Amino acid sequence: MSTCNEIPYIVDLEFARRAIVESGASRVVVQLPDGLKQYSVDIVECLKSMVPDDVEVYVHADSVYGACDIQYGQLWATLKPSLIIHVGHSPYPVELASPFVEPPRGLGVRVVYVKALSKLTVGGEVVREAVEILERYGVRRVGLVTTAQHTHILRDVALLLEQEGLEVITPRSLRPYFEDGQVIGCDYRLARVARVDGFAYVGGGLFHPLGLYLSTFKPVVKLDPYEGRAVDVTPEGERVYKVRLHRVMEAFSAERWAVIVGLKTGQYRPWLVRRITEEMRSRGRRYVLVASENLTLQSLVALDNRWIQAFTVTSCPRIPVDDYWDYHKPVLTPGETIMALRGELEPYRFPW
Repeated sequence: MSTCNEIPYIVDLEFARRAIVESGASRVVVQLPDGLKQYSVDIVECLKSMVPDDVEVYVHADSVYGACDIQYGQLWATLKPSLIIHVGHSPYPVELASPFVEPPRGLGVRVVYVKALSKLTVGGEVVREAVEILERYGVRRVGLVTTAQHTHILRDVALLLEQEGLEVITPRSLRPYFEDGQVIGCDYRLARVARVDGFAYVGGGLFHPLGLYLSTFKPVVKLDPYEGRAVDVTPEGERVYKVRLHRVMEAFSAERWAVIVGLKTGQYRPWLVRRITEEMRSRGRRYVLVASENLTLQSLVALDNRWIQAFTVTSCPRIPVDDYWDYHKPVLTPGETIMALRGELEPYRFPW
């Protein structure tokens, strides 16, 4: 696996090089998550040194939030690249996306997914801190999960947890999309079926461990290799859950809805739009379909009016939870919308 020594990630540039050479690509777009964009010059310079001089390599500066957000159409309409190198994310599960996980027919662009593995690790002190937190919740059988950047250190972390007396379960992968123990922000299926008392999440931030809590309602502790500490995410999960239930209750009486339909290839979910609108019609609710590529606060405010009493977002279920939880009208995930339409608070449906 080729790498750029100057950056704190191991990027599989050899895989990218082979894809360029074997496809004969002459124009390439490199997509990176926002957290990796600061290393884009180093990555591109490394890659260019490995391929013929006549290969044009572009960095995609727009935010790319996951493999559901490749933006084939926009890129093909302008740059017409023959290859998109998508760094840091795994392929998106076909059952969550539109029928087009690969580029839609007629687009002469191929996508390859390149791993970017963090060089950071989790030490014994962080593990001991995590075990102390888990033991306060009575956790003896712990599920171990992470994101794509840290899957290669899960075995080492599991051994450290076992040395502290815990039984460790690393959920089996959802191949061909994920590695063992890997979750993404809208897909926690492998964690939900794990027979465990709680979870240890390896990674930074709150985005993924918060989703893990909302999907399982089991204690979650974060082993953060970036900050070098263990964090109990459970209290924040409980707080957000209460907020979400409040928003669902607010939408119980909503008769008129705006149904946000995603325009990004991986976020266009006609099956989900049909499911929700059929439920609305069967219960006498009225709705308007709204197509949106990037749902921003500005666009939401511009769209809002007296007719709309609640919103449901079918493009990405994390938008309501993470971005618009405090909007003055309910903005719900698809699962929450079904709850509101049925007047139910249990079971809580997250994310779908």
